[in-house]
Amino acid sequence: MAQTAAQLSDIPWESALCITGHRPEKLPSGKQLEALKRTLRYYIDMAVSMGYTHFFNGIADGIDYYAAEYLFRLRETDPRLKVICIQPCEDYEQFFRKCGYSNEHLQEMLEGADELVVLPGSSGKQGIFLARDRFMVNRSSGILAVCREERSGSLYTYRYAVKQKLSACRIYPEMPDGSTPVPEQWRVDRYGF
Repeated sequence: MAQTAAQLSDIPWESALCITGHRPEKLPSGKQLEALKRTLRYYIDMAVSMGYTHFFNGIADGIDYYAAEYLFRLRETDPRLKVICIQPCEDYEQFFRKCGYSNEHLQEMLEGADELVVLPGSSGKQGIFLARDRFMVNRSSGILAVCREERSGSLYTYRYAVKQKLSACRIYPEMPDGSTPVPEQWRVDRYGF
């Protein structure tokens, strides 16, 4: 199932969206996390209604997993939708386990992917994850990000995408005031999205 970058050339740029976001340790928990996941799903639905059908996913735990999980469900009733997983290095499974992330989540993403691209290199190589992020952005016309305003790979990816003039939607992971906020009440920055 693994593809090379050249084999992705048939994906229409205008229908490709890259998804990025924080890993579990930077996300809220409990009811706040459930509300954030509802908001993420709301904006994925919006992206689909805008014509996005190909979704690049960096297969990290956290937001990448929540997005993939939802897209796999949507794909059951909309076969146009494709999830393209970009594995940042050849030894990624070892890195994932070493960080203590859910191996079950990784396997779900790998098995559910319509396409898997494994980038060359090892997890010890500096910049390997940022290279994966640029790879996704450079093949997309839009980005959906979940990140706060602090240094992170997700914020880097979001800013890189905005600099490249992609349509952009950024969801802040902090829950807005109110006990059960609806997605429309969440703090979001949108540009052409």
